[in-house]
Amino acid sequence: ALLTLPFGLTVGFATIAVPFVLRSRGLPMTLIVTVSTTAQLPHVIKPFWSPLLDSGPRRRTWFFASVAVAALALAATALIPPNPGESVGPIPLIALYTAALFVAQAAVATSGSAVLAMMAVTVPDAKKGAASGWQTAGNLAGTAVGGALITWMLAHVSAPTTAAVIALICTLSALPAIAIDEVPPVRRKAARLIADLLTQVWRTLRSPEGWTGMVICLSPVGAGALTNLFSALAKDYAPDDAVSEHLVVVVAGVFGGIVNMAGALLGGQLADRMNRRLAYALCGGLSALCAIAMVIAPATPGAFTVGCLAYQFANGLCYAVFYAFVLELVGHRDGVTTQLALYVGASNLAASYVTWFDGYGYDRARALAPGWASAGRAGMLGMDAFTSIAGLAVLGGMTVFVRKRLRGVARAA
Repeated sequence: ALLTLPFGLTVGFATIAVPFVLRSRGLPMTLIVTVSTTAQLPHVIKPFWSPLLDSGPRRRTWFFASVAVAALALAATALIPPNPGESVGPIPLIALYTAALFVAQAAVATSGSAVLAMMAVTVPDAKKGAASGWQTAGNLAGTAVGGALITWMLAHVSAPTTAAVIALICTLSALPAIAIDEVPPVRRKAARLIADLLTQVWRTLRSPEGWTGMVICLSPVGAGALTNLFSALAKDYAPDDAVSEHLVVVVAGVFGGIVNMAGALLGGQLADRMNRRLAYALCGGLSALCAIAMVIAPATPGAFTVGCLAYQFANGLCYAVFYAFVLELVGHRDGVTTQLALYVGASNLAASYVTWFDGYGYDRARALAPGWASAGRAGMLGMDAFTSIAGLAVLGGMTVFVRKRLRGVARAA
């Protein structure tokens, strides 16, 4: 939980502080989503450099180095004012802001891969659900509470102080990794390493467990995309800046982090007691129901509070079960970091495209129904629910197909 806090804090910067800050500066929702998703692209493409973490040095070493880079990049981001229309020479400030966020996300994507790899090789199979629950609790609590803290500090504290606090939190959270007793990976030459990893990944993806697991990761089920946009959506429930800031900091942030942790710890226990794939689908369906309920409910601060917390609880369940199922899928095989990065990167791709669809749904609905005050809100929430339901339908069809195919193989044998 502690080692994952820098990851959560960095993601919280991009998903809570950034949307709120950019919306307060008058940027359109589609541009806000574009900045946030561009900054988080490293979480999708990290499989391209994850083999380095299987190349010989301890994952703990990679972890410390990447957290240090993330702390510096986040501090730099806090010092850049993303004012529209302003630039440093020919470079717009919003571009510099996005670039600094991108570097920070690339660093914590690496640190997150290192943490998951250390979990995979040190935690017994029977306890991976519980370990995933704590790891997810640190992730989501860091995202919600850390994002809320940064949002508040950017509005009420000087930029240098904010930058220093962010760097200090990252540093202190990383220190417990010193106590992890990790056997270092076998050192191999680069060519041999890449060949072995590609063989292992291909063997995994060809198996029924492997390719169906990849489909689950790529599906929009359980993506939790609304957590990336609640801070921007708060203005639709409370146009007053002070009230909307309160909703972001207290509801989406502090209390959101608490219910996220509760959901993650419960999800971790659930993952150790039932089929992890089925549990993930059920939890994803619960998050879709929360989005539907928010569409039906009135646009009031109270409705935002209840809906946001319910969705965050369901999101905590989804994430914990997801990590448990992925850790079970990769086991203790060689190249565990690369395989974990492949599956987690696929799930991050799903979260990114659903986030973009949600933002597009907001702007498109407002354009189609300009006289309806709640059009944007309904478009975003409805899009999130629709993608989850469509994903569940696809996964259901995949399950029927696989079972028929396995029965055919059994009859042939």
